[in-house]
Amino acid sequence: MALTSIQRRLDALAIDEFADPTQRGSPGLLFEVMGFGRPPAEFGGQRLAGLRDSFGPSLRLLAEALSAPLDSVGVVGEVATARLTNRITAGTLPEGTVAAQRITVSGLRKGRPLLRFRANWYRTTDLDPAWDLRATGWHVSVEGDAPLEVDLRFPVPLDRMAAMSPSYTANRAVNAVPFVCAAPPGIRSTADLPQIVADLG
Repeated sequence: MALTSIQRRLDALAIDEFADPTQRGSPGLLFEVMGFGRPPAEFGGQRLAGLRDSFGPSLRLLAEALSAPLDSVGVVGEVATARLTNRITAGTLPEGTVAAQRITVSGLRKGRPLLRFRANWYRTTDLDPAWDLRATGWHVSVEGDAPLEVDLRFPVPLDRMAAMSPSYTANRAVNAVPFVCAAPPGIRSTADLPQIVADLG
């Protein structure tokens, strides 16, 4: 919202998430749930629908806050494979198996993408095909009459990322709990809540 408020004309806003959890000791999550280390295959329709339903509401909420509601939300997925066998904390990633996933969720308005979230999850940067990957964090690109490129990096070493990453995901929602409980009955969205810092000590 802060970045879009600089614009007189917003053409598009894109958020790229980059995540390298090679130090995460969660073989069930990485290999079974997310499908790393498996032979490459197309994303199934059910998985893509689940990812659209996970990330799409955030795009719709942002679009509504911008007074530019979306007409539809679409999703595509692609994978890249490991050029060499890699040993990561959770186990072995064999050569030729899925080593990176890219999921793109696009919010369409008037026939063109207005908002886009793209998750770039990878276990090595030595990929086939080669992808342009950044360190763990977010890259925000705003297209308009005042274009912007913003990088948000996590100043946390990869071996501590598993312990720290829940804070990036959950703190905002947890901090909102007392305000939601104290509010009068009715529907509230993220845009209605104050900017909260729970502990300034």
